[in-house]
Amino acid sequence: MVNGVVLIDLDRPPPAPVERPPRARLRPAYLVMVLALLLVLGGAAAPMPGLTPVLSVAEPVTAFQLAAGSVFLATNTEVRRYDLPGGQTRWRREYHRNVQGMRFDGSTGTLLMISSPGPVLTAVDAGSGAELWSSDAPGTAVVSVSRGGVLTHSFGAGESRLHLADARTGRRIWTHPVSSFGFLGPDELYGDGGSPRIVTVGATGAVQVLNYADGAVLARGDVGLGGEDQPVPSDSVAVSVLRERIYVTRRVGGGSVLTAYAVSPPARLWRAEGGPFGSVTDCGPVLCVASTGGLSGIDPADGSVRWHQPSWSTAFRYDATRLIGYDSLEETRAALLDAATGRILHPLGRSQRAGDLILRSEGRQTLVLVGDPASGGLRTTGVMHDAAWFRCTARGAYLACPSLGGDTGVWRIR
Repeated sequence: MVNGVVLIDLDRPPPAPVERPPRARLRPAYLVMVLALLLVLGGAAAPMPGLTPVLSVAEPVTAFQLAAGSVFLATNTEVRRYDLPGGQTRWRREYHRNVQGMRFDGSTGTLLMISSPGPVLTAVDAGSGAELWSSDAPGTAVVSVSRGGVLTHSFGAGESRLHLADARTGRRIWTHPVSSFGFLGPDELYGDGGSPRIVTVGATGAVQVLNYADGAVLARGDVGLGGEDQPVPSDSVAVSVLRERIYVTRRVGGGSVLTAYAVSPPARLWRAEGGPFGSVTDCGPVLCVASTGGLSGIDPADGSVRWHQPSWSTAFRYDATRLIGYDSLEETRAALLDAATGRILHPLGRSQRAGDLILRSEGRQTLVLVGDPASGGLRTTGVMHDAAWFRCTARGAYLACPSLGGDTGVWRIR
């Protein structure tokens, strides 16, 4: 039992058979049977799927970040790095600011810590824990930390700006003004920040496409939102930027209109009337639109409605052909859905996604589900007790979760 988690260690081989002297000469056929049995037992000794605890921290942790072969975490007084799967402390340093978030850039070996109040941004060397730079950043949100850069969005009186700084030195690479009440994308820009371009849509509909590396303006256009440069009412217009497309949903009279635009250069591709109103998300073979009337799957080629599920309020892409859908009940329930049809494939109860895992809450237990290539469905790889499952994160072969009692654990997934 680790942090209240009861697990069966599936990595442990079965005990070796006890050898006894034979009472009589074995027949050839019996020898073949024994050899086959030993081969089966020998194969069982290889690592099997399971959930193995590799680290437990029995004190309050304010933030943690998994990386390849390690985990970074912050307490009220320290920041530490542990090696995985061994759990050895690589380094630890005093740090008395209230760390609320961490971002890791593997390309430069830099860990960015986001502390409050402020926020205060502090970068340390991931290998040694040595501080690289620190900056007060009031009114600033971190968009992404990747490819050697820290992209932030600052909000000032009457003006917002994007900034890209060098992750190792904090040196500003470029800055660019954007609308205070606009939209920023694409979705791939956030988190690990894989997008080479930044798309901004102002409150009036003005579009700018920026080069991530140097902030240069690659294209300009307009999606015609109209009005002044002020917040766009969320109940009348919704803007989404997905990959190479901008989607604008408007309420018109008693219905709605969804319009798709190319990003570079901004140009209208199609217009569909009478569909659902809401933000657009990437759901693989379809676009998902979540509205007050349910969840709809939209054809990305022309905006036509392929399917509608009134029981579901939103959905996100799970893999190439499946979605994780959530209903609108007070205790939200989830299910795996077929992206092409909206059909329910696998009810999941109270669940959420963590990386490639699905965490399913059943009372004080949390089931850890993984994809099963053999069946195409899901299988349970382990169980956690009293886990704060809604705060878990997963990356690669590891899962990190705080417990309801305040401890934090890391598990290896096979």
